[in-house]
Amino acid sequence: MFKPIRNIILALAVTALLGCASSGTVSKGASASGGDLAAAARLIQENKTDDAMEILRKLRKRSPESADVMRLYVEAAFRAGQIDALVESLSRELELSPNSPCLNYGMGISLYAQSAAQEQKALNYLEQAAAAQPVSAEFMFRIGLIHLDAERFDQAMAALTRARDLDPKSSRHHISLAQAQARTGDRKGALDSLRAVLDLAPRPTDLKVAEKVISHLNLPFREVPKVVADEFERGLNFMQVDAPQQAMVTFQEILQKFPDLAGVHAALGLCFERIDDSSRAIEELKYAIELSPNDPLNHLYLADVYFAKERYDKASEGYKKVIEQDPLNTHAYERLGQMALQISDFTNAVSWYRRLITLKPSDQGARIAYGASLTGSGDFDGAEAVYAGILKENPKNVEVLMRMGLLFLERRKIQEGNPEKSRALSAEAAKWFEKVLDIQPQNGFAARMLQSLAQES
Repeated sequence: MFKPIRNIILALAVTALLGCASSGTVSKGASASGGDLAAAARLIQENKTDDAMEILRKLRKRSPESADVMRLYVEAAFRAGQIDALVESLSRELELSPNSPCLNYGMGISLYAQSAAQEQKALNYLEQAAAAQPVSAEFMFRIGLIHLDAERFDQAMAALTRARDLDPKSSRHHISLAQAQARTGDRKGALDSLRAVLDLAPRPTDLKVAEKVISHLNLPFREVPKVVADEFERGLNFMQVDAPQQAMVTFQEILQKFPDLAGVHAALGLCFERIDDSSRAIEELKYAIELSPNDPLNHLYLADVYFAKERYDKASEGYKKVIEQDPLNTHAYERLGQMALQISDFTNAVSWYRRLITLKPSDQGARIAYGASLTGSGDFDGAEAVYAGILKENPKNVEVLMRMGLLFLERRKIQEGNPEKSRALSAEAAKWFEKVLDIQPQNGFAARMLQSLAQES
């Protein structure tokens, strides 16, 4: 059912090892050429590797010690099927400049891209680069990834910890470190590393790896013995076809043989919830949590029962326990943000929704709620930026147009002592309500707001 962690690590072997210019911190040597570097990265993604390599050759001449340029150059050569030629070229360059950190780095990642069997040679070159430039997080990161791929988790953790310490603002450093920590049994360390990503700007590919680490740490139903695995799956199938009574019989039969299986008690609790027996559902889910307190799913199920019953204090407590064990759980952040916004706790709403949109940047509903939270907290510029981003993607989003109008009315409140600014803000608000009516001529709320603003002027 669940892929082993090695599959996760192997997925990093080439793409993560090579990376691209946008995946990490841009080195000092490449900062002046950031535009060209970004252009080369786009060309590689478009499979125009010859054009990319032409740009990168010029960049290498201008910035010979830029790790960013070298990394992208190796990636372009790899995608173009020219990695063998690049290894030969870098070998000749190293004969002339054997102490160059960037050439040793390029040779290391090129050899590993050429073949994982050359990991020791690759490590030797990367270690030379790191010795010559010990403050480079990039060199330590690549060393850590090779150890991670080879399942030398202690060495991986040492190198990746060093990379994270040198560049704590790179989400990939935290995520790869979390992989190593998870495999060495440091659950708390892995969760802390993943939690740190929420305050950064992880790429979608980073988040996919992070989610796989969480899946490994929180593998559901792992304690169900093989002798009853088929029975348990049959019970789950009954639930999927909306037959909770039959599922309950199956789960209760399993518990007669193994009374302390947390996952089965949790499943039984969900069955009770399906038949609207909330008290029994809560009882079973609490017992599941007692048996397996580190399983976020049990806390999530119980929190959802409390939420459905509008016992928001208990629900909030449960969702917070969920994110202690699963800091990437979007459902928990969404519910926490929703409850905070409902009671006008804008400070906490901003915090919860900020994390949610970090994990789900394309979720427009979450972004709208984030904008509403920012408005309530008085961060009008932040809210406007959020709404403007949504309107750039969907200019006819009526809800956001309406919220833009209301935002300018909120701004007007703090300018009541300045008639000129107050009038200007009223006029700006009116423009947004007019846009709503252009799309929805029958929108009564927008019409009333415009009428009110007209009477004030």
